Amino acid sequence: MWTAPGYAQSWGDLRRRDLLFWFFVLSYVPGILLIIVLVNDFHRSVPEHLGTYFSIAWLAGFAGASFYRQSFRCPRCGQLFFRRMRLIEPSARKCMNCNLARRA
Repeated sequence: MWTAPGYAQSWGDLRRRDLLFWFFVLSYVPGILLIIVLVNDFHRSVPEHLGTYFSIAWLAGFAGASFYRQSFRCPRCGQLFFRRMRLIEPSARKCMNCNLARRA
């Protein structure tokens, strides 16, 4: 199957955005467990609210990664791939505007 050179580059960009998004999704629980271990082992030298600070930073990173992923533009029509007007479909398999299949 033949694809335009720009399409392959665009799908590679979407893959990087997906990886960043899933890194934030899957890193929260191990990160919190690490914070719990640190606080239990070094409870005198670790700030009292370290878990709260970590959670806030993680939430900001997650929101940023989500927005970055959802702002991916379709290689065919140039519109936002996961959005159409106010409708957002974060798990869309086709462009919400021109119906280009993902990785086509």
